[in-house]
Amino acid sequence: MMSFCGVLLETSMNVTFPTLMRQFNVSVSNVQWITSGYLLIAALVMALASYIHKRFKLKNIYTVSVVLFILGLLLCVFAQSFPVLLAGRLIGGIATGLTTPLMFSIINHDIPIQKLGRYTAIGAIIISMAPTIGPTYGGLVSYYFGWRLIFWIVLPVSIIAAIIGILNIEQNRNTQHPKLDILGFAWIAAAFILIALAFNEASTHGWASTGFWLMLVIGLLSAGLYAWHAIHVKSPLINIKIFTYQPFVLSFLAYALCQLINLGMSFLLPNFGQLVLGSNALLAGFLLLPGSVLRIFIMPWGGNLLDRKGPSLPILTGISCILVSGVLYFSFMSFLTIPLMTFFYVFYSVGFSLTYSNTLANGMRQLPMHLKDDGNAAFNAIQQYSGSIGTSLMATLIAISQMNAQGMSEKEAIARGSSHDFILLIIMSIALLGIQGLNFKIQKNTASNK
Repeated sequence: MMSFCGVLLETSMNVTFPTLMRQFNVSVSNVQWITSGYLLIAALVMALASYIHKRFKLKNIYTVSVVLFILGLLLCVFAQSFPVLLAGRLIGGIATGLTTPLMFSIINHDIPIQKLGRYTAIGAIIISMAPTIGPTYGGLVSYYFGWRLIFWIVLPVSIIAAIIGILNIEQNRNTQHPKLDILGFAWIAAAFILIALAFNEASTHGWASTGFWLMLVIGLLSAGLYAWHAIHVKSPLINIKIFTYQPFVLSFLAYALCQLINLGMSFLLPNFGQLVLGSNALLAGFLLLPGSVLRIFIMPWGGNLLDRKGPSLPILTGISCILVSGVLYFSFMSFLTIPLMTFFYVFYSVGFSLTYSNTLANGMRQLPMHLKDDGNAAFNAIQQYSGSIGTSLMATLIAISQMNAQGMSEKEAIARGSSHDFILLIIMSIALLGIQGLNFKIQKNTASNK
């Protein structure tokens, strides 16, 4: 419930961007930090998950997350300026960064591997449905009552979740006293922040900007320095031995791409509906609802299919659906309406439901038990961070199109930027298909050699 509330608020704000831009007088490249900044902070906290779960009792972790979540809610409710609203969302990102890895840690430690697919699917429903219900919820509430009520409604739900969690979370493992890898965290933080800021720089000054390339290169260098650092210390923040398991690496990359596509869609479609088609926040939010509801049924079925038939059938079928939906959006750009976008999104949701949680479950199945916490931390961190990059990337392409409008109206410039977004989503879907195809070939060869 806490994880769902956190992710729900993350994407319910997407549909309020045009309103926030007017109220606080900020640009699209700045307002998108409400989402991408939240995801960035959550990703950084999730990078600490392996250490936190070993060092502290699970119930104490949960209690801290609840306090931070409610504090962030109250800051957003009473915010009279954009920086205060952003601060509230960043505090909320810390809370979600604690709760989501906690959920998957309990699943990976307490569920038998034979049932891991279906239980991972249950957890994945929470974090994959919320991004798509979010715009519907945000659009409905902001249209009738104003955006501040988005946070007020979640407050009693979070209090109920706090009581249930504190009463029921059990400690089935011993705590340890590992040394916190501060330098390793600094390298990861530098990489995450600089790469995110690089895309923000591109949205302001274009792809040719010196600042964009400088921050991108330094950010990638920081990631490389963390890898070197992790090899040479006794207790790294995330044990990079998980990346010696090739099927895990390919699943990890596929999962990152899948989430990048998902959050990119969640940002792009509601804003396209409002800024290009001229619909109100209510209708733009509702276009994602049917596909979101469908995930409740498809995702557990897909997890059960993985447990019975293996990962290749559901995952490759799902990716194919994602790819076809992207092609449909791009092909019908000139004819898109809210009903047609809703229909295409239903098709996309079927594919995403078969791919997302199964990619996570398949990746975690490749690791021995002593590396599960590290794998869980890596998956959760990249899930949030790739979502942050996905949102920033979609916003950047639109912002660059607006900068190079050359006499176009704002609506025409946003439409052109959106078409570039759809092309990028198609390219990423093709890459996703190739990565998973290679992954299953390697897994099949490994199994036959055994």
